[in-house]
Amino acid sequence: MKKKSLIGIIAGVVLVPIAVCAILMNYKGVGIEDNSAKRDLAEIESETVSSFDDGAIALAASSATDSGLRNIALDALDAINMERAAAGLGSLRWDGNLESCSAVRAEECEVSFSHTRPNGKAWYTVNSKVQGGENLAYGFNSADAAVTAWMNSPTHRENILWDEFTRCAIAIYEADDGTYYWAQEFGY
Repeated sequence: MKKKSLIGIIAGVVLVPIAVCAILMNYKGVGIEDNSAKRDLAEIESETVSSFDDGAIALAASSATDSGLRNIALDALDAINMERAAAGLGSLRWDGNLESCSAVRAEECEVSFSHTRPNGKAWYTVNSKVQGGENLAYGFNSADAAVTAWMNSPTHRENILWDEFTRCAIAIYEADDGTYYWAQEFGY
């Protein structure tokens, strides 16, 4: 009886750390960019020089062919609109211009997961005339998981429940390692 207990303890001491390491090595992680990314409508309207990155938009449009990921993004917008309805707010409308911007930003997030673009410019310089707010996430494989993470973060929740936003789009970029990068762009 004592031999079996001792063997079990030894096996546990050896096998448990190995199993934990194996799990951690395969864990891609999840996260959100927790800094605020929002611009007032007055700031957008008062711009004398606007930014429009047509090259990045064309490149993202040519690589955004996964209808399955787009359906997940649309499910996320539905979940967000349910959150807005629960807060007494109107629904956000899907916007094609913001969809182009979100496709650019989702792809850029693999290189630089930040509200600063890989070229060093601000997040809204994809199209500064339409981008009013941005939420980013990575590693979430479902609409519910991404929206829950955003709603649990004060800065992301604020963007989602900002009563002045009327338009939105979400893009998901799948990296070669299978990680999903999410970009949600808001507009007035």
